[in-house]
Amino acid sequence: MLQLIRKELLHILRDKGLMIFIIYAFTFDIYLAAEGFNLIPEMVSISVYDEDKSFKSRELIEHINPPAFKNPVFIDGYKDIDKLLNESKTVIALAIPYGFEKDLYRLNASLQVLVDGTQSSTAYLSSAYLNIIIQKYTLDFLKERLKASNITGLNFIEARSRILFNPNANDKLFEGINEFFMIITLIGMILPAAILIREKEYGTIEQIMISPLNIKKLLLMKITASTIFLLFLIAFSYEIILSLWLGFDLKGTLLEFLFISLIYSLATSGLAFIIASIAKRLSQIGLLTMAVFAPMILLSGGWVPPESLPVWLRKMTVISPLKHYMDSGISLLIRGASPEQLTLNMLKLLILGIIFIITGYFLYERRVIKG
Repeated sequence: MLQLIRKELLHILRDKGLMIFIIYAFTFDIYLAAEGFNLIPEMVSISVYDEDKSFKSRELIEHINPPAFKNPVFIDGYKDIDKLLNESKTVIALAIPYGFEKDLYRLNASLQVLVDGTQSSTAYLSSAYLNIIIQKYTLDFLKERLKASNITGLNFIEARSRILFNPNANDKLFEGINEFFMIITLIGMILPAAILIREKEYGTIEQIMISPLNIKKLLLMKITASTIFLLFLIAFSYEIILSLWLGFDLKGTLLEFLFISLIYSLATSGLAFIIASIAKRLSQIGLLTMAVFAPMILLSGGWVPPESLPVWLRKMTVISPLKHYMDSGISLLIRGASPEQLTLNMLKLLILGIIFIITGYFLYERRVIKG
């Protein structure tokens, strides 16, 4: 048995194309996901048409600063706003009408904000940023008016947010770990499927079936070898990429995360059996894996929150092993949840893993071994 595991591990290590992909996926891909981009827009381009040119209008403009926005670009009219928006040279435009300062003291001031809605998420967030700036400016102005009028005793409600687990609201932490889970899922399906399909592609499955070697033991050793290799990759990426290179303060221990990943490997191995039972060649594995991987991402909550899905699709998240794996992994690594708090998700993950591995094995046996 040990020699069979050793043989499979050597096959993996000697596959140069697969090794290059695996090394990239568990290193640079995770790093780029964490550091390469931000989901929250920063340094958004903004243009300002100040028709009033008063002290209060200039005071408002001075509140528009980086990192949310670039330094405002001043323009001369509404035609310039249309031109900049049509040419995608600005995301948001602020028009301050004539008489803004007078209307402000009359408590009846208005502004016009025009946003390029081509990229809806950027448009929504940038307009929300600007709205917060205007609201803060308005509140400060009202406080000054009341103070100047010697009016006291009016209480203002000041909201103070407390962010748990990620106090700096650093989206890099979630994005890096989220990509880490995606890569584990992808490699967790491709690697066993590649090992399983190799005997079929080389035409040696028939020779193995008539040999004294038990075919079930052979398949068990193949899956065991791929699981050992995957756990090694997870441990390497956890310690070197996430902890050391990216500097993430991970709450859980490596052994706890490896245990969760071991349970998750049952599900990915079961899906690998299904993929290997359909694929006829090694080149088809990647295409079939993506056909399985894409719905798993959608149902996992990694890219789209489950609350944003339609009701009927939201109910289907219970059948996605990636959803339960991410819930357990994020709770452990970011929130520092105890094993007792992870029990329910891990139990769901175990049940799904058993169902997938049994179903996948019977499909593989029926279509490949029994032909």
